[in-house]
Amino acid sequence: MKKSLLLLCFLAFFTACSDDSETQAVGDDNQLPVGNKVVLLKVDLLTNTFEGGKELAFPENDAFTLIYDYNPPGDFGDITLIYEEVSEPIFAGGIVWAGMGEMTYPESIDAPETFSTISSSVAQPAESQFESYFNEEFNFYYDNIDYNGIWSSVSNLAVVKEYRESNPDSKVNLYLYTPSVGVGDPADWDWFVILKN
Repeated sequence: MKKSLLLLCFLAFFTACSDDSETQAVGDDNQLPVGNKVVLLKVDLLTNTFEGGKELAFPENDAFTLIYDYNPPGDFGDITLIYEEVSEPIFAGGIVWAGMGEMTYPESIDAPETFSTISSSVAQPAESQFESYFNEEFNFYYDNIDYNGIWSSVSNLAVVKEYRESNPDSKVNLYLYTPSVGVGDPADWDWFVILKN
């Protein structure tokens, strides 16, 4: 009797622990994103190296317009990218003249190795599908955007495949975050690729 009861308890515990089918990491190959989500993917400006990202959830809304609140740095400035239709931030960071600002929202990003990869890269969208956002002082970087290099750094991510399949006509939003300006170092700067599901 005790052995049967112990066996039943063990089986119940094992079943409860293993029945976690709804919990999946960002980028699992077998599930399209559910709900209204946006993913930020960080890419180094100079090397086009994928440095991590963050998936954010928002109230339901089919539309997706990015607006920004930019305060130029006299000494200290900042920028906030806002999902206009739901009035919520997507990204925020400080911009420092002759210094170094830092990203304040999201508070952190997930490491590159937490993102699942796929064997066949996602085809690069036409340049007309890219939308760029920038600090006005640095628009010279937008004369020669390396779309191919930026896209190549994220095109093998399962999350990119999922988002593009669920919303193939959406814009690929690019934002160049320049936390150091004036005598800023482009080695400190990063592109953020922003996709909506």
